[in-house]
Amino acid sequence: MVYDFQKGSVRFIRGGRYPHSHTVVIDDERRALIDAASDKEKLLAFDRERPVDLLITSHAHEDHLMFNHLFAHAQFLAHEADAEAFGNSRTLVLQYAPSEEEHPVWEEFLIRDCNFVPRYPDRLLKDGDLIDFGHTQAQVIHTPGHTPGHCAFHFLEEKILFLADLDLVKAGPYYADVTSSLNDTIRSLERIRSIEVETFLTSHGKGIYDGDPAHIDRYLETISCREASLLEFLSTGPKTLAEIVARGIIYGPPKSIGAWDLSLSEKGMMIKHLERLTGSDMLLMENGRYHVIE
Repeated sequence: MVYDFQKGSVRFIRGGRYPHSHTVVIDDERRALIDAASDKEKLLAFDRERPVDLLITSHAHEDHLMFNHLFAHAQFLAHEADAEAFGNSRTLVLQYAPSEEEHPVWEEFLIRDCNFVPRYPDRLLKDGDLIDFGHTQAQVIHTPGHTPGHCAFHFLEEKILFLADLDLVKAGPYYADVTSSLNDTIRSLERIRSIEVETFLTSHGKGIYDGDPAHIDRYLETISCREASLLEFLSTGPKTLAEIVARGIIYGPPKSIGAWDLSLSEKGMMIKHLERLTGSDMLLMENGRYHVIE
């Protein structure tokens, strides 16, 4: 099989756009997939060669578990903080804060389009755990922010760091869920920046980068740019949350991808920035409007 990247026992399959993501494949004594959501036929072909032993999912989002249902025979590993969302579609939907009327739409999308099958992890991961594949070992790096249980995986001998949805794309980090944290996202990025590796692998976009920490610096900078744009907009006068969301600082004009309404994501991330700026005494919320504190 032809892979998009290969070093030692670690391989990489690009997966295209949402609701898919790239997959890390480990072809060792214990065969494994991290985020089985890329090319269905390639994943099945890998399993036919010799069955997958470990099914690892970096975090509980639908575009990372797309083909988990095909590997029910494998032991399922995920971080304990995301375990409930893997086992309950309603818990997963509630992360996205849709209106009550939209819940059935999301449930249908998860089941019909993303093949969601409830399954609690067989092994709960935590920060610092070592996953032994045989000759290859990966250390679990808990990187909360995107989701509470988001994890990166450091392949020690190969000097590869799989960043999952800290994906280095030009648009910048995503922290719109109810359970997301902007401050945790920043701390997680600062932490992984200090890990010396030769290669970064990510879940979306280009997917394969050299290990230059400048990639992470640029990614982090988008957070500062969003905040600066928000403050510039508010400097023209007090604004409501609805007016701030309509500005489209992150995603531009309203648009949707399947059941995913990006204005909901815009709102979620703007709320995180407003909370952060209010907490640092840069903004004041009064009478339903946000003011810059001079």
